[in-house]
Amino acid sequence: MANKKYGKPSRPFELWNIGNYETVYWQEKQDEYLAFMLKLYQSHPLKDFRYLHGRKGERAVHVGPLNAPVTMEEIEKVVIECRANNFNKADILGWEWSYEVNELAKELAKKNGVDLRLVQIPSVNEIKSSLVGFDLQLLKVPDQVVEKELAKYIKFPEVAYLEIETKIEGSEVTLKITDFQLSPTAELAEIASKVKDSRELIDYLAIDWNYKGDTFHNQWQSFRVKKDPKVDYEAKYKYKEANEYQIMVKVVDVFGNDTNKVLKVVIK
Repeated sequence: MANKKYGKPSRPFELWNIGNYETVYWQEKQDEYLAFMLKLYQSHPLKDFRYLHGRKGERAVHVGPLNAPVTMEEIEKVVIECRANNFNKADILGWEWSYEVNELAKELAKKNGVDLRLVQIPSVNEIKSSLVGFDLQLLKVPDQVVEKELAKYIKFPEVAYLEIETKIEGSEVTLKITDFQLSPTAELAEIASKVKDSRELIDYLAIDWNYKGDTFHNQWQSFRVKKDPKVDYEAKYKYKEANEYQIMVKVVDVFGNDTNKVLKVVIK
């Protein structure tokens, strides 16, 4: 039985912990979701605002939706509310990011006098793994545990700048990574002198050529190996039908941080 072949390609899947009810619970309890994220980010909640959920020092904080990318429309509303209430610095936390958000959002914010940072929320599994040994439920972590314990392990990295050139010839799409920039950190400073091309900071690259907003289908990938310590910066795909498609590009940098980018292409 072990050698039996099914003749069908394997499908992508997600691994779920049978007790992992937190994200479902969050969908029904928006206030608790926001409160937990603000606490994890070590910021204080704000009241009487629509899009500014918290404050961390001088920076306003907005928490993006649980099951949807942060959009330009959402960011524009945050920037407008910042201007109307004399906030000139803001952090936007998100799980995923819509098309061209990084470039357009910072340009919009700069024009409006707001210093904007896009911050990646760590995965639920990463958060839960940091709780191992504390015997605590995810949604009921005391403030002192967050400050004294979780803050050491949970990272909220600033979203990397990922620039992708798109070329369409007939039904074939070519994607080329033209730039990849990480926000300055102590870890980056240690290796900066050894990096000739900033794209060398990419450890793994994967593409879903027909992303539908749910499960990521890994249809193309490239990763660093010892003999060739860089990924392929260019990838091609030929579509069978004319249509509008979304493409999701997933990048993991050498420090283990994820950057996701969604592109749109029209095949005529």
